[in-house]
Amino acid sequence: MFAEKGYAGTSIEAVARAAQLSVGAIYLYFRSKEDLYISLIEDTLTVFDVEMAQVREQSDVGQRLRKTWDLLVRWSETDAEGPRILRLLSQPAIRPQLSDEVVAAVSAGIARVQDHIGACVADGIHAGVYRQVNAREIADLAWSVLLGALDAAEMSASLGIATDALAARTDRALALIESALAPQVAAGLRAVA
Repeated sequence: MFAEKGYAGTSIEAVARAAQLSVGAIYLYFRSKEDLYISLIEDTLTVFDVEMAQVREQSDVGQRLRKTWDLLVRWSETDAEGPRILRLLSQPAIRPQLSDEVVAAVSAGIARVQDHIGACVADGIHAGVYRQVNAREIADLAWSVLLGALDAAEMSASLGIATDALAARTDRALALIESALAPQVAAGLRAVA
């Protein structure tokens, strides 16, 4: 229903009718419409956990970060509601409307995604593909860059501003992150100092 009518156009009453449940039954499981909506991303985050683990097992060390990134970008291009859910999570007044269970599940899922990104960076450091950095900080940076790119794409679409496709924008962002991780950058920085 959210995909068909959007968040604003979907009511709990309509969801209850479609699910052949009473409104009260919906509220037994979800604190609010926001709680229901945000819970939709839980399955996606679980799938990411599995797929990102497979990327680490099956990919060359130098390609792990790129393949993990591509997985996230492809998802954001094919699941319009997923990135919108992530954006809703950044709203300051959202927390009181969410159940502790949904918050815990979504927070754990996002942490696992960030852990996989960090693990890809750490793998690259250990293999000598990347210079010595704090892998968790790079994972946080990459996650923030991705969320920012999603926000910018949504804003451009909403305002009718012509811009590059999301994949092109995020490709450039990851290329900048990877170039900053390159061992040659560290040597160049030492030479300048």
